[in-house]
Parts: sequence; C-alpha cells; structure tokens
Amino acid sequence: MVQELSIVSVNLATVPMESFFYGIITVLFVASTYLLLQRDREQRNTSVSSKPIWRTPMFIATVFMYLMLTGHWILTIIRLFEAFIDFQGGTEPIIAYADLSRLTEVVKTAFLVAIVLTSDAMIIYRLWVVWSYNHWVVIFPVLSWCGLVACGTGVCWQFAVYTLGDDVFKSSAGRWITSDCVFSFSTNVYCSVLIAYRVWRTRISSKSYGGASVMGALAIIIESAALASSWNLIFFITYQVKSNIQFTTCDLWASFCGVSFMLINLRVSLGWAQKAGGQHTSTIPRPTQQRSMAGDSGYAMRPLAVNITRVVNQEDDYGIKKQELSSEGSVLPV
Repeated sequence: MVQELSIVSVNLATVPMESFFYGIITVLFVASTYLLLQRDREQRNTSVSSKPIWRTPMFIATVFMYLMLTGHWILTIIRLFEAFIDFQGGTEPIIAYADLSRLTEVVKTAFLVAIVLTSDAMIIYRLWVVWSYNHWVVIFPVLSWCGLVACGTGVCWQFAVYTLGDDVFKSSAGRWITSDCVFSFSTNVYCSVLIAYRVWRTRISSKSYGGASVMGALAIIIESAALASSWNLIFFITYQVKSNIQFTTCDLWASFCGVSFMLINLRVSLGWAQKAGGQHTSTIPRPTQQRSMAGDSGYAMRPLAVNITRVVNQEDDYGIKKQELSSEGSVLPV
C-alpha cells in the first residue's frame, strides 16, 4: 500500500508547480494583450467601426482572471512563509497548513472560485456568440453556472467557519466541493460539444470559405476546454479517494483554467479565430450583347473596365471588426 503524503509535502510541491504555470500564464497574457491592442490600434487607423477593445467582455474577463491568478499565486507564497516562518516560529507547519479557516486560505479559495466562474462564464459567452446569440442554447450552462456560484460561495463559507481537527473530506464543505466539480465539468462539456457541432456544421456548409482557420480555431477551443475539464476531473478523483494530493490538484486547478483561457486569447489575438459575420458581393452587370453593326462606325467597340469587389465583414470574440476587400479586374469590349 502506498504511504499517504503529508499535507506539508503536497503544499510544498504546489509552490514550484504553481509558480511555473503562473510564469506561462504571464507570458501568454502579455503577448495576447499586446497583440490585441495592436490590432485595435490598426482598426482605429482604418476607421472601421468597432467597440473599443477595453470595453469588450473577453478583454475585461482576461484582465480580471489574470488579477485573480496573481492573487492566488501570491497567497500560495504567503501561506508558505506563514507555515515555516510566521506561525509559531515555523515549528508547526502542519498545523498552519491544516487550519483551513486562516484568512489567507479563505481568500485564496475565493480567488479559485472566481477564476473557475470566469472561465466557465467565458465559454458560455463563446457558445452564445457561435450560436448567433441564441438564448435557448445557453439556458442549461447558465443554470449550471448559477449553481457553481452558490456552491462556490458555500465552500468559502465552510472554510471560514472550519474548526481545526475537522476532516475536510467528511465535513459539510465536501458536498459543496463535489457540487462545484460537477457543475463546472457539465458546463465545459456541454459548451464544448455544442461549439464543436456548430463549427463543424458551418464548415460543412461553406467549405470554400476559411475552412483551415475555422477548424484550427475549433481545435484550440476544444483542446483548451479539454485541458480545464481534465484537470477538474483529476481534482474530483483525488478528493473522492480522500488523498492529500487534492490540495495540490485544487490549487493547480486555477492554473489550468488560466492556461486554457489564455491559449484561446492568444489564438484570437493572432487572428486565427475570427468569425465571419457575412459576405456581400456587388458586381457590375456584364453586357450580354455587343453592338457591332456593319457600316455603323458611330458605335465602335470601346474597352470597359469591370471591377468585381467583395466585402467581407469579420468579428472575433473581442468584437473587433475587420473588412477585407478583394477586387478582380477585367476589360470587356462594348
């Protein structure tokens, strides 16, 4: 039988792993934000009407999530110093880590709940956009998200009134934690499946327009959702088997939500996940007859240039609109 890891060991292992993922998240956040601001500036220069980037739901959610992830990582470091320096001179780190009612642990749990809520809210938002703002299709995930709000609040409250010595696996907090996992997992799976189905159907019905980029966008959305959902499942399993490893998987749940979210943002900022808003083609009618009568020099054939212009309006998750113009010229005798 494998010996159970101590609570101190799993929390020590969390620090370098969360720091590593936080570094990745920071790189992704800085890169995607810079590229998005560059795109927004270019759109302004070309006088294309669009909402300012900082007012879009995705950009606001990105900044909010990064702040929450930063706070979660900082509190992980603070908890380390509390356990080995501040609490009783560092002589009882196991008690410091086992006391879930400490303010740093309660606030860190609140940050985790906020991160998961933001991640789930944004995949619901993407589902709503992909399904052309159909309210019916998001009823189930919105209800499950509301359930996650209630259960997340319950977890924070249970930790605030936690009594040292209680079994975290058998306390009332356990039911709230289990419900959190179920609600979040259901939301991600439901939204991912419907997004994939919608994009696939769109790809089938319009194979000649942006097929490669559409399927690439679908791949990153599904892969990112699978990343967050898989870690959710891992945390759920470690908690159900009553292993102390759940302390590590719980803290890293925030990191995996952040990585999956920032990966999609980076792809959007690079212009790989644009959503075609419509295509309009205007043409000059081609003449069907040529006036060429023998002996009539007054109607000699003259060259006429005909330009066929197609305007493609595109809008991505950030509401940035883009117009693409393509022209084809030909000379017709009339």
